[in-house]
Amino acid sequence: MSVHAAERPAGLSDEDIAYVKQLINNEMQAQDEAKAKQELDNGFEFNGYFRSGTNTIIGSGSKNNGSCYSLNYPKNDGVYYRLGNECRDYSEFQLTKKQQLNGVNFKAVFMMDFAGDSRDPTATEEWSRRSRQLYVETDNLLDNGTLWIGRRYYYDKAVGSVHILDYKHMQSSGNGVGVSDITVNETDKLHLAAITYGGEGELTGNKATADTNYQNFMADVRYEMDVGDAGKVVFALQNLFVNDAIDEAGLTDGRTFTVQWQKQLGNVDQKTVIQYGTGAMAQNPGAAGTDGGSFDYAADSSSSGFRIFNNGLIDITEKFKLDYMVMYEKSSDYHTLKSVGVRPHYSISPHWSVLGEVGYNAYQTKTNGIENDEQTLMKYALALQATDDSTEYWSRPSLRFYLSNFDWNKAAGQESGLSVAGKEGDESALVAGAQVEIWF
Repeated sequence: MSVHAAERPAGLSDEDIAYVKQLINNEMQAQDEAKAKQELDNGFEFNGYFRSGTNTIIGSGSKNNGSCYSLNYPKNDGVYYRLGNECRDYSEFQLTKKQQLNGVNFKAVFMMDFAGDSRDPTATEEWSRRSRQLYVETDNLLDNGTLWIGRRYYYDKAVGSVHILDYKHMQSSGNGVGVSDITVNETDKLHLAAITYGGEGELTGNKATADTNYQNFMADVRYEMDVGDAGKVVFALQNLFVNDAIDEAGLTDGRTFTVQWQKQLGNVDQKTVIQYGTGAMAQNPGAAGTDGGSFDYAADSSSSGFRIFNNGLIDITEKFKLDYMVMYEKSSDYHTLKSVGVRPHYSISPHWSVLGEVGYNAYQTKTNGIENDEQTLMKYALALQATDDSTEYWSRPSLRFYLSNFDWNKAAGQESGLSVAGKEGDESALVAGAQVEIWF
């Protein structure tokens, strides 16, 4: 029997027809969603971070007519507690492009950062600008892991950072190649990277020559373990090989072993890290800092350095949070560092909170094996902050108004340049300012 399009087939109920229509609609909707998802996956993503503000000294002495009080620790810009203590504008902007070609997933990443002196926008100081990331990765070309090649800001993979100090304790950033997220078993992952970077004529010490040329090769291995109720553990190795092109300076290699343990202990989200560095990385295990580097190529190969710290966020109540940091570091030929700081955060309304920060650093350097006077820097800050959710510690953007006080001893004033020349007895500063910080 023939059936005309306008005729209803015999034996089909209204329920049958409604069911078939629903199947067709579901299939069409699924196709539309898949198409939209593919278009989204193949599109651009834009994200970033910046902070900017203004400050002025309102009492006592000052190194720089504003904030930025730190000791001359080999972290790129010293060691400091950052709330109400950041005088430079800083930004990171990243573009990400995803696409699928012949079944292969690609992701291209480009990130620039810009930094400059916020105290005087017309100053002659040239703003720094550089490419932080410029790489392509694919997550399904290999049977296991994500392959990448290019320039990476390679600090946070598996280990993260310490926000209260703006501290990246494993910095292997540079140009290289790697395979990340290699699945070892149901819970463990392996990350491998080989990064190269070089320099010329930047060395000090008796091994340096005016025409020294060298290139670094950093092998970076990070292994993540999920140990169940005991938390998560990361074992990491950074092995720095230095190639002296003219073979005269006899530059020193270096390595850092890192063990990191993370576990929620009651209402404390904590991270404990132990690091041991040797050779060129004895002065600063892990090349800790915001920019990486901080190697001493002229180090004795037998030099060693040890760092241990604990950092965490305590969720005391819905309105009251406390960020903290405790660190001890000692290197055989360079220095001893003791650091402790807390940042309480209390919500006073849906959008406003009060923050405080107290930070203490004691830093003692060595010169030719002889210990110099210990430098100390004490910092207090009080801030009023506006965010979309004042009960959320990490809520951004945040708009802050702060008052910061700094006290240092004579050694810090001289060795870290905190005191104004001719005012060596003026060893404190009171700073008022405002700052905005956002990540997106």
